[in-house]
Amino acid sequence: MNAPRQDIRARQTRLHDYQAMLARRLREARSMPAVDSYLGVLVGQRHWLLPLTETGEVLEMRAPAPVPLTQPWYRGLVNARGNLLGVIDFSLFGGEGPTPVQPGSKIVVLSRHVERACGIIATRVVGLRHAVDLTPSAQSPEGDAWHGAPLVDRDGRDWRVLDIGRLLDAPAFLQVGRSAA
Repeated sequence: MNAPRQDIRARQTRLHDYQAMLARRLREARSMPAVDSYLGVLVGQRHWLLPLTETGEVLEMRAPAPVPLTQPWYRGLVNARGNLLGVIDFSLFGGEGPTPVQPGSKIVVLSRHVERACGIIATRVVGLRHAVDLTPSAQSPEGDAWHGAPLVDRDGRDWRVLDIGRLLDAPAFLQVGRSAA
């Protein structure tokens, strides 16, 4: 009877160790100013690169508290270390389908400034990526002002750099409320 309980504890310990390692690697990568470093995330079907200098923490996925009269892509609010954080379904905001939430999904905080911070739902956190490991893609650039140039990694995977500053300043992104009509 104790075997299943020990199994759960072992998995929890491994998950905790992984999260601690990821947090340590994020801190180390942020201290490397000579190299452009990114946090790679999968949002829906797209791979995004979030500049570490503009990215906050990675939170466990939890259901946001809904806020009435908001856009469908505004999922609601979560408590993040005592601060209310708006959570965005970035895939839905971008005109695609809702971001699939599955085991391992996270909320990634954009901006290190509390007054500008919001979180996006990431289907999966892929890990750290460095500019030296990426090359420009043959695809033509498309999308909104916050879409960076398309890049390809060594495995042939397509990536887009998310210009967080432009996204957070975009009028469409700032208009989370909708009329009651």
